[in-house]
Amino acid sequence: MNHIHTISSKELNRATMLQRIINKTITQKDAALSLGLTDRQVRRMLVKYRAEGTARLAHKARGNPSHNRLSQTIKDQVIELVKTKYPDFGPTFAAEKLAERDNLNINHETLRNLMIKEGIWQHKKRKPIHRMRRERRACYGDMEQFDGCHHDWFEGRLPNRAWATLLASRDDANNIIYARFLDYEGTKPVMIFWRDYFKIYGKPITIYLDRHSTYKVNDKNALDDDAMITQFERAMKEVNVEVIHANSPQAKGRIENLFGTLQDRLVKELRLANINDVKEANIFLQDKFLPAFNIRFSVTPRSDIDIHRPVTTRDNLIAILSVQTKRYINEDFTIRFKNQWLQLTKVQPTLVLPKAQVTIEERLDNTIYIRLSNYYLTYVKLTTKPVITEKPPIALTSNPNLKKPRTYTTPSSNHPWRKFTLLPYNISSNPKHKPLSKKIT
Repeated sequence: MNHIHTISSKELNRATMLQRIINKTITQKDAALSLGLTDRQVRRMLVKYRAEGTARLAHKARGNPSHNRLSQTIKDQVIELVKTKYPDFGPTFAAEKLAERDNLNINHETLRNLMIKEGIWQHKKRKPIHRMRRERRACYGDMEQFDGCHHDWFEGRLPNRAWATLLASRDDANNIIYARFLDYEGTKPVMIFWRDYFKIYGKPITIYLDRHSTYKVNDKNALDDDAMITQFERAMKEVNVEVIHANSPQAKGRIENLFGTLQDRLVKELRLANINDVKEANIFLQDKFLPAFNIRFSVTPRSDIDIHRPVTTRDNLIAILSVQTKRYINEDFTIRFKNQWLQLTKVQPTLVLPKAQVTIEERLDNTIYIRLSNYYLTYVKLTTKPVITEKPPIALTSNPNLKKPRTYTTPSSNHPWRKFTLLPYNISSNPKHKPLSKKIT
């Protein structure tokens, strides 16, 4: 046997039909109809089959190298660059960087086969799908999936080899993402994230996130209404944004999968850009990485409508996106808050009485504001506990000369108003009769 011919099942089926034509068990017209060919094609194949047999039906290009194949020189160059510059890159990401930085255009599947052959990359088996994916929302801005990830994004290049936290949101309809590096996944950093998001895109309808303590009170024994919701939930309620808590990571799988992609791509992009600072990383995110990433991985939503709502003057984000705490005013018009004393000044924009409840706002710039109804009170910080040297005023108002504001008191037991009482009378017997009064002795 001098030659070995590889025959496909399709070609083997054609050989069977041609043999039936030779045996006169089927006509050429019926064979052509069965094979999906024309009569002329069947006659030509029949001539070849009679001359050389089944091997003549094999495609002539089978086993021969492609005319569009990469030269061995380019293959060696690509493998050398991957080993030296992109050793931990995946085939798709490595192909993008070879085209962007080294002017070598190679298909990612071709590179995948080369990397597998050289032992640089191992084929990953996909897990079997056992859950049905939730259908995407139709409109941009209908739902934002949100989460944070604490990871070694800078590969130990930060001071003391510290890790950083990346907060990110991903639109459920079109996969558009917004991300920012912040200190940690706490109340104030999360509020800073959404403050910037609202200013850029507007207010979404829904935010879909997990049950982290920043987003949800997980204490089943919490009975106070104020303790039943977190500061984040309270702020989102005031700006009319619905918060939905997922019961499992799989429920918000699109944002979970995003961090897997970013831990691969963003880490290496920061390395290639030689970025070793969080501030520079945030600039790099907004100016370069996110625009290119959104173009690469966004999808077309079912609707072209953007239903983000604009931030209006009624949305006082500076006050709403703050940590708010309730406190009571002492008799000397001081307020105890976080181991410090806040003394209200004598002139205030509204009437201030002792034992009144006020709201203390810790804003994102770490300033403290005291709010009574819709008025902000003026105060000074005291270094020590105040010492009462004189009788404090009854109230504080906008009039510094007011000594005693109008107050309402309950009459005493011997007040003249209490010395008379009404006697009962029969209305039906004498409708014009006036009730008599009797003096109590």
